[in-house]
Amino acid sequence: MRTKVFGKTASSHETIQLYEIENKHGMVLSVINYGARIIGLKVPSRHGELIDVVCGFKSLELYEKDDGYFGAIVGRCACRVSPPSVMIDGNRYNLTENSGDVHFHGGFNGFDKAVWDVSAIEGETGVYGVRLHHISPAGTEGYPGELVTIVEYRLTDQDEVVVKIKATCGEATIVNIPQHSYFNLGGPKEPTIYDHVVSITADSYLAMGKNSVPTGEIVSVKDTVFDLRKPQILGEAIHSTPDDGYDNYWCLTPSPLHVPTLAVNLYHPKTGVNMEVLTTQPGVLMYTGNYLNKSVIGKYGEVLDRHSAMCLETLGYLNAINEPTFPCVIIRPGEPYHHTTIWRFSIK
Repeated sequence: MRTKVFGKTASSHETIQLYEIENKHGMVLSVINYGARIIGLKVPSRHGELIDVVCGFKSLELYEKDDGYFGAIVGRCACRVSPPSVMIDGNRYNLTENSGDVHFHGGFNGFDKAVWDVSAIEGETGVYGVRLHHISPAGTEGYPGELVTIVEYRLTDQDEVVVKIKATCGEATIVNIPQHSYFNLGGPKEPTIYDHVVSITADSYLAMGKNSVPTGEIVSVKDTVFDLRKPQILGEAIHSTPDDGYDNYWCLTPSPLHVPTLAVNLYHPKTGVNMEVLTTQPGVLMYTGNYLNKSVIGKYGEVLDRHSAMCLETLGYLNAINEPTFPCVIIRPGEPYHHTTIWRFSIK
């Protein structure tokens, strides 16, 4: 593992480190401990070159200004909680309203802005991962109880990135923590994701209402633009949606014995890079960069405009604390939150 200083935070002057892990095929995973962010992922292409498929920025200063959660761990509770005044075990808690009148992606000072402690994960052949640790005090952004979160990123010689997230609490609280990297399998020279081919192994999705908050209805994907069970060219699919883009949650079949199962396949014909997403989570949110604009400049000088990159966030049902029919996102002492997601890369 290679380590170097990435910068110092503007407010607290804490030193942020960059960690680079390489496997035997030359694949390189780059992580910083500000927001537990993945800031780069170089994978082999059909043409024999390494392509960086994760979008990011050149400097810590740009990550501190980032409002798109690029590469970050999002928490305590991702996406929109509406109403933000929630009941947990008979007690009411008022989460911060940081996006209009809703609580979004953990509040003003969520996990994406935290400085995480880091240790190496070692195997027989040396360091092949990093373990990041963060303590969120009771009352942070309105959440009850102290929450201890551990994130592990492992790079295998099978060209997989294994993301493990575990959280334990001091008292009952809500937790829904995804990894929020933006992908473009064409690399920084590819201006859009339109040529990507995507499939999602889901028979249903969550209907969305005002402000992208689920209505509580679980709807069949059959005969809708959300039926991606067969591979679809993403550009054609995007332009057939009512909002000219996806920011939607698909409901997966629960994985047996908490074993990661296939949720998404993403393929880029020009580079030959194929990415499988396997997860133990009950669903996946695909966001196609609908709100990116030309003011966002990536680490290679590329313009990260609308539909230039996409997120595949594996997580629990959205706004589940306010929808009693959704799988519960409350955890309690002695009942840890844990899930595993695998990004498996290959060349077709």
